[in-house]
Amino acid sequence: MDKQRINPAIIVPGDSTRYLKRLPRLHKKFDENDLQDLLARYPDLLPVHAVRDDIGALLCVGREVAVSCGVIDNLYLSTSGYPVIVETKLWRNPQARREVLSQTLDYIKDVVRKDYEWFEKQWALYRSARSDERSSLIDALNALSNDEIDETFIVDRVNRALGQGDVIAMIVGDGIETRLQELVTHLCRDSCHLRYSLALVELTCYEIGHDNKEEILVVPRIVQDIEPVQRAYVRVEVPESFREWITVTPVVANATEEAKHSRANLNEEDFLLAVRQTVGRECADAMHEFYGELVKEYSLELDFKAAAIMVKVPHPDGDGYGVSVLGLEKQGRVYNTGHMRGQLRRWGLDEETVERITSQYWKALHSIDSRFRMDGIGHLSPNQFVPFTEIREKLPEIKQIIGQTVAEIRSAYEQSR
Repeated sequence: MDKQRINPAIIVPGDSTRYLKRLPRLHKKFDENDLQDLLARYPDLLPVHAVRDDIGALLCVGREVAVSCGVIDNLYLSTSGYPVIVETKLWRNPQARREVLSQTLDYIKDVVRKDYEWFEKQWALYRSARSDERSSLIDALNALSNDEIDETFIVDRVNRALGQGDVIAMIVGDGIETRLQELVTHLCRDSCHLRYSLALVELTCYEIGHDNKEEILVVPRIVQDIEPVQRAYVRVEVPESFREWITVTPVVANATEEAKHSRANLNEEDFLLAVRQTVGRECADAMHEFYGELVKEYSLELDFKAAAIMVKVPHPDGDGYGVSVLGLEKQGRVYNTGHMRGQLRRWGLDEETVERITSQYWKALHSIDSRFRMDGIGHLSPNQFVPFTEIREKLPEIKQIIGQTVAEIRSAYEQSR
């Protein structure tokens, strides 16, 4: 199908239809600086989740970031610890196609030699340049995350990703030429030892032009993505006289084991195994039964994190973030996450409703066991978690309070709509 013949339209049912016109190739509506600024302010325009679905939300940590081989247009870090490099290129820009790709690959090779501390420095410079008084990088990531981020975990995850070359690079423009696509596979062969993903992203732009406003509809899509083969071949010529002293043993890595060690999140089997190893089978079985009843009776869902299971109220529309009502940690402890406030705000609830629901819930838990904090607990405060075995007799009361809170959350959301 010829994509040039497909145009979006604004339709008023039973009234009118207005087709939108794509911006011409040599338009002057915006330049590359405008495009960089747009992507910095609205990272959701980047279709990174089509490349890997566990990436989380993106935070722009720098623009025009200087590295040894040049200047990266936009640099991001995700809430799951993945670095993202973005280069912008307008259709009308005559820059050589091979140069754009080669430069992007050079940026990847440069960035993978960095560490989390370097990203912190870029974030500090970015904030300073914009006179932004926001807090540290970990706080900024937490503000974007659906769940509170453990600093130790995210630092380790970023450093591991960089060490393995596990980054995402995107070349983004308002038009991607076919000849640019043809160069991708060829040039990627020089870096097959790295685990990066490279995507060509087209931001197709259409003039809305309604009521004399210069509005533009931006539709992002991946034109081509390449994930190089994660292996390289080395040929070593050995002199005949040395061969009797040299033994070459082929080693094949177990893909399942590699995936197990590189993944960020637990699954249920790993979680229960960790609980059994830490505090015993009895606690693991009791936890399993408890969260299973919550899921079944109140239609909740489980979100497996690096060190805990988050028991969540799923978003009613099915496509939004859930609300965490309880955390069950692999060390056999339980806590009421303070991140619940921000999650309710993301559902669109007003501040008064958010405070009412959270304060009532946390006070009710505190009345059952005073170790439940009345302002919620963060992942960085494990010393405040409550041992699960010490509250087993109170589980029916806790479950009832959770059920009441879940009903209030759902009712408040319906009223907010």
